Amino acid sequence: MGQSGQSVSKLSHILTPDEKAREINFSGRHYGTIAEIGAGQEVARWFFQAGGAAGTVAKSMSAYDMTFSNAIYGTAHRFVSRERLKEMLEHEYELLLERLGQERGNRSSFFAFADTVAARSHKFPGDGKGWMGVLFQTAPNTAPAKIVLHVRLLDDTNAEQMEVLGILGVNLIYAAFKHWRSPEQILTHLMDGIRPGRLEVDMVDFSGPPFERVDNRLVSLKMVHHQLTPVALFAATGQNMEAEDCFYGKSILLLRGHYRPITNFHLRMMSKASAVFRSDPANKGKEIVEVCEITMRNLVRNRKAGVEDFLDRVDCLGELKRNVMVTNVFRFHRLAQYLTQRTKGSVGFVIGVPLLSKMLEEQFYSDLPGGILEAMGRLFLPGVKLLVHPGYDPADGKFVTGHTLRVPEPIREIHEFLVRRGKIVDLSGTEKDLPACASSEILRNIRSGKSGWQENVPAPVAKLIQRRRLFGYKAGKR
Repeated sequence: MGQSGQSVSKLSHILTPDEKAREINFSGRHYGTIAEIGAGQEVARWFFQAGGAAGTVAKSMSAYDMTFSNAIYGTAHRFVSRERLKEMLEHEYELLLERLGQERGNRSSFFAFADTVAARSHKFPGDGKGWMGVLFQTAPNTAPAKIVLHVRLLDDTNAEQMEVLGILGVNLIYAAFKHWRSPEQILTHLMDGIRPGRLEVDMVDFSGPPFERVDNRLVSLKMVHHQLTPVALFAATGQNMEAEDCFYGKSILLLRGHYRPITNFHLRMMSKASAVFRSDPANKGKEIVEVCEITMRNLVRNRKAGVEDFLDRVDCLGELKRNVMVTNVFRFHRLAQYLTQRTKGSVGFVIGVPLLSKMLEEQFYSDLPGGILEAMGRLFLPGVKLLVHPGYDPADGKFVTGHTLRVPEPIREIHEFLVRRGKIVDLSGTEKDLPACASSEILRNIRSGKSGWQENVPAPVAKLIQRRRLFGYKAGKR
């Protein structure tokens, strides 16, 4: 019994950064460079502090001055950017091969770790943020794998942000070396020893021959599932994107849905909303980013809706060249806060009347001290609007718009105020514009082989579903 208890204890032990650094230092397998810009040299410090760093670190460096940094790595568009990180990783890795390849290339797995970060300071009092990555060989003389991530540092002081960045860097290096065969294990161990709330890893991207079978769309999903971030964003191509890079200085138009599958009605809603949103004087001259968003709640509502079902949805959205966002943010006021922190542009949420009716129910906000008043204050931040497609009132089944929806007292005054202030914007439409059948019925018809569902789905999507038998598709019955 005693031995069994010790075994379980050993298995459940999470290595400290010091233990991880020491294990790597004395393994004799990995040799490379650690280059850091911003927030000190906190990652390198762990390896030197652990002892035996000469067995791992060929060089550590930091080029804080822009002129020095540009002279070494080239002139990136931004100092703290994915572009700069790429330059750092490639430059340092190529130097290793050039200077040490002949001497120890047959016995060492080379690596280059880099980060470029803007931590909290007297000039920048907000959250720290930056890029981190590692380019590494899984065995000597092999093509390298690469892991890149974007991080937001949430601690209140510069010292704390530096500390947590160092721990994250060690976790990334150790997980890359130890778990490269299982990217999900890498995600799982990124937050080892880091208290929740200290940072967010809001983008991770795997590339290189060892990761050629990794689907970065699933990486996005698992990041949200593992609570590394509340939001993950990726392009129609499947490439993971960082939200602030994607949204900075732009306006955002977002449509939430199940997308099982995306329908013609979804596209009509988005098209109408896009026309109204783009005509808003506040968006004049601004680039508009249109996003299809899926919440984790929508993903797990049906127990059968697993990874394959998720990819079916994403493939259909990708066929229409749509950006996809996966979130664990169910409440729109929290999503509004997330988005407005990442852009100074406008934010438009495209919704239907039934959802608006739900959003104006007091009991929906029973967990907030200020109730619905607090929720509306958080939702309607400067530049945020609801673009509402008309539909049937859930209460009496009558066809209504966002403006004519019957709202019970005392919420009616809140509704009228939001309408007057232009926060609730009506989209055009008649009863004839509403879908002939619900998305759930379309899905049942796809799975049962009943014909006619194709009329409610964009043609490219219908062809994709039939060709690849998505959503459990069965050939139509005659």
